Order: sequence, then structure tokens, then C-alpha cells
Amino acid sequence: EDDLSKIRAKRISEMKRRQREELEWSKNCHGSLTTLTSTQEFFAAAKASRRFICHFFRPTSHHCVALNGHLTKLAALHKETRFCLMDAEKSPYLCDKLLADPEGNVIIPTILLCKDGKVTYHIRGLQEVGGEHMTIDTILPILSLHSMVDQDPGANKPAFASLDEYRAHCIKSGFYDVHGDDDNFSDDEYTGDIQDA
Repeated sequence: EDDLSKIRAKRISEMKRRQREELEWSKNCHGSLTTLTSTQEFFAAAKASRRFICHFFRPTSHHCVALNGHLTKLAALHKETRFCLMDAEKSPYLCDKLLADPEGNVIIPTILLCKDGKVTYHIRGLQEVGGEHMTIDTILPILSLHSMVDQDPGANKPAFASLDEYRAHCIKSGFYDVHGDDDNFSDDEYTGDIQDA
């Protein structure tokens, strides 16, 4: 009986903690895909949320519109992460500082993954998320591997057990471009603090 009361107390404590987290997420606009309109708003949003995903889009691209639909659904399912979008044409500073590859090229759409105020990964273009056949099921494993979303307990086992296994698959499939050092998988073009940009 004493063990049951300990288990119950622990569960109640977990539920209260989760409720506090959800209240904080709600204050920070988690749960929906929100549009950011300025560089200052981008930096404030990235700093306010532990996990932050921003889709840089072009309004005239039908691929970006389709991706927005998937990200809207993911935002509703994974409230632990803030999902935003930003018009790349109206944010040249961010494109230059955060999105450009080593040659200075910016690929649209780009999904920027940030954790604890640091850029951790860029998903450039659609090939990595399934191309024109992308679905939530092709996007979610990538976000999960980068610890951007919590894995649902009842969900299917991820296709890849680790980033290394995923990277090997991407290289074999031909949609992961290896730049320089083979050990750099965390998109080292820019992995500094958000405020450094």
C-alpha cells in the first residue's frame, strides 16, 4: 500500500509538471504554425522556446504551401515545439546569416531547427523530407532524430535508431550532400547562439 501511494504521488507530480509546461507553451504560441514578420520577432521566438522550428518560405511556391499544411498538423500534435514560418523574401538578413550554405546559396524552402537558442540543423529543400511525396510521416522521423519533438509512446519505432544510421541512409540515397569533414553532421555552417547572428 505504501508503494502505491509513492507511485500515485509521483504520477500526480508528473501531471502537475506537464500542466505547468503546457501553460508555458501556450504563452509562447506553441500548438499552431505562427507567422513571424520581423528579425526581432524571430530572435525573440527562438529564445523563448526550448525547441523552435522555423520554415523559411516563398509565398509563390506551391511546395512551401504544401509544407505549411504538414507543419500546421505537426504543430497541433507536438505542442512541446514552437512551429513558425517566415517569408524569406522579407528577411534577407536571416537568409544571409542563418540559411546560406558555404557558397552563399539559400534554398527555399528551408526548415531551420533550433534547440536551446542554437541552430542545430537545416533541412534544405524537400528531398530530405520526401520531395513532392512528403507527408507528416516523412517529416516526423527527421524531427524526432534531432530531438525536436517527443516520440509518442504508441508510435511506430523510428526507421533509424541514430543520426549516424540516418546519415548513412541519406548518403546512400543521394540526398545528403557531404561538405568537407566526414564527421560534421550537425550543419556546422552555423551552430552558434541565435543572438550571435
